[in-house]
Amino acid sequence: MNSRISTLFIVLALSVYGQILPAKDAESRASYEQGVTKEKAGDYKGAAEEFLAAEHWADDPVLKVNAIKRAADCYDKADLMFKEFECLESLLNAFPSSIDYPGTVQREYEIATKFYQGRRDPALSWMPWIKDKDRSMEAMEAVLKHAPFAKFAPEMRLRLGKIYIEENKIEQALKTFRDIIKMYPRSDEAKYAEFELANILIQKARRGDGDGTYVRQAQDTLRKIIEKYPKDPEVGWAKETLGEADSIAAKRLYGLAAFYHRRDRDDSAQRYLNDIITTYPENKVSDDAEEMLEKLNQEYKPSGAERKGNYVVEYKVGKMPLEDDNILIVPENSNGKWMLPIEDLGLGKRDDRPSDKKAEELLGKLKPYDKRDEDARKDEKEK
Repeated sequence: MNSRISTLFIVLALSVYGQILPAKDAESRASYEQGVTKEKAGDYKGAAEEFLAAEHWADDPVLKVNAIKRAADCYDKADLMFKEFECLESLLNAFPSSIDYPGTVQREYEIATKFYQGRRDPALSWMPWIKDKDRSMEAMEAVLKHAPFAKFAPEMRLRLGKIYIEENKIEQALKTFRDIIKMYPRSDEAKYAEFELANILIQKARRGDGDGTYVRQAQDTLRKIIEKYPKDPEVGWAKETLGEADSIAAKRLYGLAAFYHRRDRDDSAQRYLNDIITTYPENKVSDDAEEMLEKLNQEYKPSGAERKGNYVVEYKVGKMPLEDDNILIVPENSNGKWMLPIEDLGLGKRDDRPSDKKAEELLGKLKPYDKRDEDARKDEKEK
């Protein structure tokens, strides 16, 4: 008896479920047709919403895929890029084998690039001057998840790292730059990532580095940069920053030595001082280390080495090109010569001008120009 009841219940359930499926697909197709009608009428945003409603009701995978594709196309025509991006994300995540995967990722890349360049969708359709928030970070993250080794991936990952810095997401930035170096070691972006990584690490080391992790990582990164790119224009910055990192590390060791000295644990203090002198023999901090070590150990004799601080970039100084004409000396550079009171010569006053009659007499004495006279003078010179 119980088995008959169970069988009857299953038959009824399947019958009801079989009726629901066509009903849901029928409702989906109705929304789909509404979307087609609105798209033809130019209501692209409304059409996209109808296509998404069709996808929601549909159970047929083909109908779902087609509805999302049409929604994405309509949002593209409506110039609502992030809405289009969300549709593309649905296709890539739910139906990767039913779509043009490379083409869809490429379109996402184009949208993410426009967001990075400053594109913002309207936040409200009836107030288009109010813009939506920057979507470039989440768009880039999604694209790189789908295509981590695409041709555009190194550049996009580098852009993403810079966005993380701007958003103060420093740990994400560190990871991103390290990923670039690891994933694309021979790319130009890897070089830029190494410089960005070193810059972040030295800044974190400057602000306080409890166990010295950041300064050690900065030193390691900077040494690699100097070794790999000896002729790069920025290698001077790397050398100078490495000198700064060495000073930070040496000062940290000196602080530990002083701490143990205050606790009357001079054996430990001497070990740290010896580490400074051995590891950073040319750094100024080694002078302080030798001075303290000499006080703690009378047998120690300072090396007397001349030490320097941070590495300083040297620039070649060349002479300025010679001027064709004399350089005009401005009053403040004339050693007072042109700062003296200027004598009023009275030039330009009407009373001091020669009279018109006098001027005519002077002009009358001038011989009119004649080219033959000039030729005669030349012949005379030649003779």
